[in-house]
Amino acid sequence: MEATLHVWKEGGIMQWESTQPSIEITCFAPTILTPMTGRIRVNDGKKTLKLESMRMLFLRPGDSVTLVRDGAELPAVCRICFESYRLAQHDDDAIMYRNDRSGLPASGWITNKLPYRATVLVNELVRLQANPSGHTAKAERHHHLFKELMQLVLHYETTPELDWEPSIHRAITYIDENYRSPITRSELARLAGFHTSYFSTMFAKKLGWGYSEYLNRVRIDRAKEHLLASTMTINEIALEVGYSNGEYLSRKFKQLTGMSPGEFRSRPAPKKIAAFQFAGALLALGVTPVATDAELVRGSLLLQEELRDVPIIKGAYDDEQLGKLKPDLILAPTYFYHTPGRMKQLEKIAPVLALEWAKLDPLAEMQLIGKLIGRESEAQRWLTKYQAQVDEARQSLRALIDRGETAAVYEWRSDGIFIWDKTARGAFNLYEALGIRPPETVRRDVLVPGKHLWITEDRLPDYMADHMFVIDARDDQSDEGEHVLASMHGKGRVYRLSLNEFWSSGGMALERQLRIQTNCLIAGESE
Repeated sequence: MEATLHVWKEGGIMQWESTQPSIEITCFAPTILTPMTGRIRVNDGKKTLKLESMRMLFLRPGDSVTLVRDGAELPAVCRICFESYRLAQHDDDAIMYRNDRSGLPASGWITNKLPYRATVLVNELVRLQANPSGHTAKAERHHHLFKELMQLVLHYETTPELDWEPSIHRAITYIDENYRSPITRSELARLAGFHTSYFSTMFAKKLGWGYSEYLNRVRIDRAKEHLLASTMTINEIALEVGYSNGEYLSRKFKQLTGMSPGEFRSRPAPKKIAAFQFAGALLALGVTPVATDAELVRGSLLLQEELRDVPIIKGAYDDEQLGKLKPDLILAPTYFYHTPGRMKQLEKIAPVLALEWAKLDPLAEMQLIGKLIGRESEAQRWLTKYQAQVDEARQSLRALIDRGETAAVYEWRSDGIFIWDKTARGAFNLYEALGIRPPETVRRDVLVPGKHLWITEDRLPDYMADHMFVIDARDDQSDEGEHVLASMHGKGRVYRLSLNEFWSSGGMALERQLRIQTNCLIAGESE
């Protein structure tokens, strides 16, 4: 008697038309994708995986992905939907199986290159399904072939693609958005579609710590913000961040930071701050970081002069180098949590403030950081200065704004195009500061939900504007693909921007981006 059964539901070959660059699918059951010919890229809106023949990708119910042709050859992709069952009862009266997906891998797992036998099995399974005969013998053959295929897929040196696991990302997002409420492991496991114990294993494997520790860290990070930026009591902060009382918050706070909430709150305003994001905000507040990393410097070309003499720490991991600088505080983005060990390394050196990057609009972010480091008056002065620059720019662009012309920010990548919400890539300057209208589709699909949008090139015409700011972030910025820009020029004016000037849009960087964007629009008006 088999303890686990995998039952084929449906399957077949998805064929591309010659004019069709992509296909969008949503999974309603556990699903396997494999190209029989050609290559594809699979994108869930955040990450992209490349898939070629004799490798198979696993997806879970609820996953929505876009399949994009990768190369000139038209791909033939096999999609297999199935269900899994586990033996629940076996006695003289009955044999009962219950639906159980806990033994299946996480979304985004890809097998290593499978033996040729796997291709033979897929072809035969599709052929048998396409030519049903009703014969019991053929149905049994189909069952045995699928059983053999699943043995290969699930046990042939599978390799987890840890950069892309939509199920785990959903759990992380749920924690980040609902940390104020009670959250249980079983609740998160159901959300991710895993058995509770399997979910715990996968979560720890992805982030380097368990779900409970991650949840506590999110809550403590938000508690730190309240401690420094408000006059709330410890008990009020506890209730605000999801703990039952101040005593429990104090115990967890001490456990993770080595100090009590009161001790953290009473520390003097920091003078030596290491910044692994938010450098533009610090500079606008009159603070030059004592250390940063190469990624931030590379993406902050507009701050090159101010950061010229700031020591660069190797990937935020060099304990010795950073320790010698003796920072009072480390500013880090919360996405550091997604790299196992990084935050723990920093916490050994100095207190860490982990802030959500590109979640607040730049002005709210500036006010928050000003409060956190004791520079509220400097933050207010900067806001007044920035508003004066905005007023001057609006006056220069009055005719364009009054005509109701539209604008948007696009990032052209190798796997498609991102359209940015107002929290990133200088988009705040266009929509909120200057008051330029977005195209209706951008307003509806990006600004209203407050989320960046990934689209394939064939969908770009639906989102074009009168004024299009294009950041070329392709891996290979060759002339290949210039037809995309040509199509945009046919619709409106196109202004090419540098990713290294617009990667970060905080404080001083936002000011300088406003100047660049305004000059682009003025030049466009004079053409």
